[in-house]
Amino acid sequence: MAASDAGRIFSGISGSYDRVAAILSLGQDPRWRHAAVEAIDARRDDRVLDVATGTGMVAAELVRRYGCHVVGLDQSADMLARARERDGVFDEIVLGRAEKLPFADATFDHLTFTYLLRYVDDPAATMRELARVVRPGGHIASVEFGLPTGLWHVLWWLYTRIGLPVAGRVVSAKWSAVGAFLGPSIERFYRAHPQAAIEQYWRDAGLSAVRTRRMSLGGGIVMSATRSPASEVAAESLRPAFYAARTGGLSDYWTLLHPPYTAWHLSYVLLGASLAPSPDPRIVAGALVSFGLAVGVAAHAFDELRGRPLRTHIASPVLIALGAVALTIAVALGLFAATVVGPAFLLFVAMGAALVVLYAFEIPVVHSDIGFALSWGAFPVLATAFAVGASPFAAIVAAAGAAWLSLAQRTLSTRARSVRRRALSVAGEVLYADGSREPIDRDRLIAAPEGALRALWLAILALSVGSLLARWL
Repeated sequence: MAASDAGRIFSGISGSYDRVAAILSLGQDPRWRHAAVEAIDARRDDRVLDVATGTGMVAAELVRRYGCHVVGLDQSADMLARARERDGVFDEIVLGRAEKLPFADATFDHLTFTYLLRYVDDPAATMRELARVVRPGGHIASVEFGLPTGLWHVLWWLYTRIGLPVAGRVVSAKWSAVGAFLGPSIERFYRAHPQAAIEQYWRDAGLSAVRTRRMSLGGGIVMSATRSPASEVAAESLRPAFYAARTGGLSDYWTLLHPPYTAWHLSYVLLGASLAPSPDPRIVAGALVSFGLAVGVAAHAFDELRGRPLRTHIASPVLIALGAVALTIAVALGLFAATVVGPAFLLFVAMGAALVVLYAFEIPVVHSDIGFALSWGAFPVLATAFAVGASPFAAIVAAAGAAWLSLAQRTLSTRARSVRRRALSVAGEVLYADGSREPIDRDRLIAAPEGALRALWLAILALSVGSLLARWL
């Protein structure tokens, strides 16, 4: 990939770039850019350098979200002409190259870049140059096309080799050329620079807490990291979750299951079953196995594909296979159950499968707090209650309770998860009315919510088991 490719390929399309890029990416490009902006976490007075700013889509999102000050840089005068039409977005627009930034060290609080590394001759050196202009503690985030694996790679290959050129031709011959160029260029780049190597380029540039988030089944990659002094980088990192085992080997599979949270969600199956006067043990067992496979294995395997939040070393093809097989078996059990409890149960089977797939695609309706509560809290209660013939009114009331409990789980876990997986350091203190002071650090900040989570999953499991046993004993 030559550094001159970007100017040659993308000249003359700036006027339609924003709209056509969103369409040809099937609506995913704006999502990726939004995720990168979200990782920056800027303040109103911060200065952010947006490298390869293009028409300024990321810059506009930065200003809209944070109200910060943005400087845009790009090597394409054509793209920058379009960017200058965005009133109130840029403090300054600079024609220049990422390989040699015209700024002093630590000039900016944060930095973003989009679809850049494929168009430079030395990605490792470019990362060092990008990190150079960011102050210690500042954030860097990027968007790049990814290379899906397994079955998704086959579909991706067909779309990039056939779909993109044909769809681009509907717009113009120039866009058809862009569509034909992208697929082969992405594959060539990753052959020369595998994702693991790119992550190492970031670390070698003095960046820590490097996070890779695979989105849209691996078609997009959002990376983020922090520029910080060596003393902070060397600080001992927390495990990604309180239940996470030491990474490597079989312990990775234990961590992948999220044991406390999986048990929590399976408790809702038991709760739904206990609503019937005499629940059939065979249906209850089948529901436990089905939800255990769908939520405990499939949903969590697909989630780990997106940026390795649990830092497991399970190969991506294995994660895909685990998720696909687990979901297939869960659906098969649901179909069999429908032959026993009635064809109306097929609606629950279809909805359950859809929830797992939507989770894999990171659809906001499932990933929101309310979506999480309804999907993983209310739904298991309703589905199981229907299967065992419980009262619909009782099922709705119990499902509402399960949704509220899941919302509480989400509320307690969000801050703890953020500190464990993203925070480099936590410092502060509580000053009490009597003049005493209590220091705040990482462990103290997450101790209370995680203590509550440890107690709650056991309490909910015990209550659900007790309620079900009351029907049988």
